[in-house]
Amino acid sequence: MGIGNSIVGALLRSPLHGLLSSRVDLVRYTGRRSGRSFTTPTQYVRRVDDVVILVGRPETKSWWRNFRDEHPLEVLIRRQWLAMTGRVVGGADEPEIIAPLLDAYLQRFPSAARALGGTDGPGPAPNAVIVWCTPRR
Repeated sequence: MGIGNSIVGALLRSPLHGLLSSRVDLVRYTGRRSGRSFTTPTQYVRRVDDVVILVGRPETKSWWRNFRDEHPLEVLIRRQWLAMTGRVVGGADEPEIIAPLLDAYLQRFPSAARALGGTDGPGPAPNAVIVWCTPRR
């Protein structure tokens, strides 16, 4: 993690986590190719037992690519690590699946709609990339 992400991570692990915990989590996973452990903060929305993470500017990030197929991860929310499975849902590829996930996210963070760009193409936001995290069974 970079210095800013390290500070956010330390805060989320501390008793002061409440300053950020309602909207920022930590995602911990093992890289598919490298086998190394990674931890990164993300903005999230809870949807019952699921966690929905909209990847802002996905073309500039690579972490989410580890979840193109289902892949285990842990999510730290309110100082509790949750064992989950994450998978990418793309707006152009799975418009019927991404629509309710994106709705839940945009209901909590309406300003994120600007980051989605145009809506030309199939579905509600063809450029949207979500990492959908469900409880590991």
